[in-house]
Amino acid sequence: MSFLLIPYKGGQAIHTFPRPILVISKCMGIEHCRYDGQMVPYDIAKDLQPFIEFITVCPECDIGLGVPRDPIRLINGEKLRLVQPATGEDITEKMQVFVNSFLNNLLAVDGFILKSKSPSCGFGTTKVFESADAKEPLHRHSTGLFAKGILDRLGHIPYIDETSLMDPYKRDHFFTRIFMHADLRLHTSSIQELIDFQTRNKLLLMAYKQRKQKILGRILANYKSQHFPEIFTAYSKTLHEMTSIAPSIGNIINAFMHAFGYFSHCLESEKKQYLLNCMEEYRKGRLSLQELRRVFISCIFKFNVDYLADQTLFYPYPEKLNDPNLI
Repeated sequence: MSFLLIPYKGGQAIHTFPRPILVISKCMGIEHCRYDGQMVPYDIAKDLQPFIEFITVCPECDIGLGVPRDPIRLINGEKLRLVQPATGEDITEKMQVFVNSFLNNLLAVDGFILKSKSPSCGFGTTKVFESADAKEPLHRHSTGLFAKGILDRLGHIPYIDETSLMDPYKRDHFFTRIFMHADLRLHTSSIQELIDFQTRNKLLLMAYKQRKQKILGRILANYKSQHFPEIFTAYSKTLHEMTSIAPSIGNIINAFMHAFGYFSHCLESEKKQYLLNCMEEYRKGRLSLQELRRVFISCIFKFNVDYLADQTLFYPYPEKLNDPNLI
């Protein structure tokens, strides 16, 4: 796994980030492989390439449908079927064979970015039809067969589609999870490595679920009575469960308030009130999470709070990924 060294504001601090490995739909700026021979109109892969390693996939091409090709659709029934109306071909089994083969051979992966609404790749956004020749879809959406295979077998791994990636809140949650997931894969050798991981992520995990963050601590405390592989399995399972849902604003503010306590005694009353006001502005939606992080980072470096400088709450992923011109 390769790494990124990210300096903060002129090199005040250097943070090392692993490069997450993501599976991405090949039509996301990589190849003209959509059914009509086109690509997604914005180059997601190109924008993210400096930070992330990609494994590309186009399930429909990979089962031999070609480019361009007649469209396929999900057909309603006891089990959803994948059919190509123009040819009448039912490609459900062929797609399932591909899904199983692809996932069986997938080694290390930290997340998925797939094409929304696709009969193969859509996550809950794909139209469903009553029959191959139906003129209009049913009033419900489902998940494409490739995406369903991922959810069935690797549902604990972060996933998103290109539409959700445009949402700053969902994007922050996704990037946080994939970089945490990639980092965890580097801490599989010893209990001390896992303790170091827990220490650096303590405030970020508190922002997700403080109760489960304490459960993680108790899992690590059992290192003398359990073998490390058992500890790691229990730890990673709890970690994935607690981070599957984005943290609430209240929980995030609670974690920032905890950090505030490390240097509040160094602040004049006016500066204290300013930070409290910033947290309130964030609560009201008038200040972004990234802006709140920057306010705290300036204080962390001013007062040399080394413990906080290492906390992933303030550096969950490379800041460049928050650039509004990116994606």
